[in-house]
Amino acid sequence: METTKSLMRSVGKARRSWQQHVREVARRMGVPESYRTVILYLYHHPGAGQRHIAEFAGVTTSAVNQAVKSMEEEGYLQKQTDPADRRGSCLYLTEKSELIARELHRQLEISDSGITALIGAEKEAEMIALLDKIADYIRKDLTEC
Repeated sequence: METTKSLMRSVGKARRSWQQHVREVARRMGVPESYRTVILYLYHHPGAGQRHIAEFAGVTTSAVNQAVKSMEEEGYLQKQTDPADRRGSCLYLTEKSELIARELHRQLEISDSGITALIGAEKEAEMIALLDKIADYIRKDLTEC
């Protein structure tokens, strides 16, 4: 029995393949799975709070809290009191995790460049525009389905 390919299934398959690749690159670098998302998020958003990381990752704040606690104990993170809300904390990478994040980011950029080389820059730009259009449609027009 042959199944018809679906656009969104193909998008999902590509996303899962990419996520697995990112996990594998991080694993080879010795980055624990629970630290990877926190490190990459803070690399791009220094000073973010745990709630922002949880929202981005689609996990509970307690899962992030647990990872942050371990990361702080192991010298990956520094916490500072949020000046805007003294009840909250701003999180920053330490020099140790900044180096890891920079190298992980570099390796993922190489992988991303390989994908661009495979399909070409013009097709990549077209795909980005189409995927942005699909994401907007899903958010705006499919909310009632």
